[in-house]
Amino acid sequence: MLFFSGGEIIEVAVQIERNGLAFYRSLASSTEHEDVKNLFNHLADEEEKHITKFQSLYKSFKDYKPTIRDEEEYYDYIRMLAEMNVFTKKEGINEALNKVKDRKDALDMAIGFEKESIIFFVEIKGLVLEPQRNAIEELVHQEQEHLRKLLLLTRDKK
Repeated sequence: MLFFSGGEIIEVAVQIERNGLAFYRSLASSTEHEDVKNLFNHLADEEEKHITKFQSLYKSFKDYKPTIRDEEEYYDYIRMLAEMNVFTKKEGINEALNKVKDRKDALDMAIGFEKESIIFFVEIKGLVLEPQRNAIEELVHQEQEHLRKLLLLTRDKK
């Protein structure tokens, strides 16, 4: 089994959170629905906290080196995992934001992005060593809470 560097995972996590922050700030500024604006601002604030947390975790994770047979294959795999999540690509966010036409689109897109982030972090959790899994698990729980809040907001307005 391949084990991925906690430092590499944290770098990808930070990029996802940075782009999530930009995504939510943009959605908050473009909606006139106060409940949606408040939630998107809250989610942006949460992403900002995640960035700080994961940047501090990087120091303790950065020196671990995976034991791998094929380094090129390893880096290809981690890149593919990262590319699955639109929050790793700034242009992906801009493209997605251009598709938002109304409140429902914004909420649906945010739900999709939170689901993608959860899938990404659940997948990589098994690729890091045991001591590093707790930090990844904590992020998964926080992203699940974001998803729950978004789903509740969609349910309230049906």
